[in-house]
Amino acid sequence: MKRLVPALVLGIVASSLAPGTVRAAPIRVQAEARPARVGVGDPIRYVVVARLPESAVEASTVRIFADSGPLAPTAPATTTRRTEGSTLVVTLVQRLACLDLPCAPVQGPRSVSLPAARVSAALRGRGVATGRADPATLVVEPLVAGADVRAARPSYREQTALPVADGRAGRLVAPIVGAALVLGVVALSLVVLVLRPRSRASRREAELARAVRLLRESAARPVTDRRRAADLVSRVAGSTGARSVAADASELAWSASSPKPEGTVSLAERAEKAGR
Repeated sequence: MKRLVPALVLGIVASSLAPGTVRAAPIRVQAEARPARVGVGDPIRYVVVARLPESAVEASTVRIFADSGPLAPTAPATTTRRTEGSTLVVTLVQRLACLDLPCAPVQGPRSVSLPAARVSAALRGRGVATGRADPATLVVEPLVAGADVRAARPSYREQTALPVADGRAGRLVAPIVGAALVLGVVALSLVVLVLRPRSRASRREAELARAVRLLRESAARPVTDRRRAADLVSRVAGSTGARSVAADASELAWSASSPKPEGTVSLAERAEKAGR
């Protein structure tokens, strides 16, 4: 029995060192959002860095998954790879901003936590290695201080009465001014009645064109961006009378399955035709 134990230990060690086997590769992942305190619309640099043993993984298979959460991308993401000694370093950089209500401060600074970034890579010869970073956090501050918002509005004085006229000329001023005011009000009312429908139509067309452009661009972005763009098209198309396009856009935005890029582009083409 005593001879059997050393032999068994040696067999296990030999099998662990046999050719063709690769031990699990440790992955270190760090995620950071800078600056740590921003205002609404301020640029944010979200960086995720993954470090892996170069000899244990296939460099071309390393993938970083970093959802921007409530923040909106403002530029295409960039990925770089470099080697530091025996370590492969893969870096993902995203440029984000707080442009929507889910991240906007309400009654003071708001803490925003981004979803935890994940990394996966194929091992040389066997399996897949994964890693996960701690969620990056930042604080979004109001652009206007609370004291300024609660401050009372200052009172202003405006002269509305005409000075008293002297003599015969003074007696003619009031009727002339009154008639001029009446004519001015009539002319202004006619201008408003003529231009209001045109201005509304052109404004809605511009809003729909912008929503369609954002929807088409979202096909190359994460699923959350496609849902936001489709929801915007639904609201804008509904106000312009394109009920069918609005219904399809709402279904795409709130569907249980993830919107596909081809479906997003197809909806954008339909919405563009409806706005012509």
